[in-house]
Parts: sequence; structure tokens; C-alpha cells
Amino acid sequence: MRVLPRALTGGICLLALAAGCTRDHAASPPPPSSQLGEDVKGVARATEKTAQDIGHATADATKNAGAGTEDAWITTKVKSELTREGFDPLHVHVDTAGKVVTLSGPVESRTAEARAVSLARAVTGVANVQNHLFVGPAAR
Repeated sequence: MRVLPRALTGGICLLALAAGCTRDHAASPPPPSSQLGEDVKGVARATEKTAQDIGHATADATKNAGAGTEDAWITTKVKSELTREGFDPLHVHVDTAGKVVTLSGPVESRTAEARAVSLARAVTGVANVQNHLFVGPAAR
């Protein structure tokens, strides 16, 4: 198998694989060596930029995936702590975004409300707690 240059345009070198090809590719005159050198440099620059872009995109995706996983862990841990302390997991809702926990739903008293917020704040990784709890009967 031979690799033959097909065309040189705008810094991109197109290659054709010749495996038993009957066409005579040698009939085309080769490009001037100065043009070939510039085309190769253009391909190298484009390849390097693409590699950097892919690297940055991969780093961003990894960072965002980790943040989502950590938020899910925080939500689970807060729900677990609230349930362990007697809060009804069907009525006290917990959401986490960017390490900020939001508590919502009905609780029995102001003391229970303060206790829920305190439990959420005590969980490792929680940056802040948004309190949207209210004192009142649970909806049926």
C-alpha cells in the first residue's frame, strides 16, 4: 500500500491510499517545495490547535461531570441525615446545584425548620443552604 499526495490547498494536504490502484498518480506535477513546506506547516498548526481545543473541551466536561456527581452525593447525604432525624422524605425536598442545597416543603415547627437547615449545613461539601421550608401541614 502506498500513500500518495492528491492535492495541496489552504494548508491541508489530502492523501489518497493506493492499494492496487490502476490510475497513474505520478502524471501530476509535484507542487513547488516552498508551497509544500507552507502546507505542511499549516497542517501542523491546525492539528495543534485542534488538539488544544479537544484538551480544553475534555477538561471542561470532566470538571462539569464531577460537579454533577458531587451535587448528587450532597443531595443523597442531606436526605439521609434528614430522614435519620425524623423528617419525612416525601415532604421535605432537597435539591443541590453548585454545592448549594435548597430545602423546601412543610415542617412541623420553626424548631424543626432550624434543625433541618442545621443538618444540611453540617454535611461535608455544602457551601450554602437556601431555606424554602415553611411551617404547616404536609399536603396529602
